[in-house]
This record gives sequence, structure tokens and C-alpha cells, in this order.
Amino acid sequence: MVVVQPKILPCIFLNDILCSFRKTEKFAIMDRCLRCRYYREFLLEMQAEDEAVMDEIDRMREFELYG
Repeated sequence: MVVVQPKILPCIFLNDILCSFRKTEKFAIMDRCLRCRYYREFLLEMQAEDEAVMDEIDRMREFELYG
């Protein structure tokens, strides 16, 4: 008899977090993913990154105008 151990997969949003709810490696966002604290953490990180990129773009545009 072959016993297959279930594989614990990483969170869709954060690779260093393991998700006990994911059953397949196929990319699928479950309803519970959108309520997970790691999803909120991912959103905050993405928002901070977006703001940093936009700040850099603003600095580049300002340099073009006044440089």
C-alpha cells in the first residue's frame, strides 16, 4: 500500500508562507484567500511599492522640467 503525504503549498500571495488550504499547484484564488491576513499584507506591500514607484516617476518628471 502506498501512502501519499499531502504537499503543503505556498501562499499564492507570499512565497515564504505555507497555506494549508491549497490542494493543487494550479494558480487558483479561493474565496478564503481574499479574507486571509496574508492577502491584506500583500495588498499593503503592493500599495507601498506603487507609491514608491510613483514618487520616483514624479522626481524624474520634476528633474526633466527643472533640470
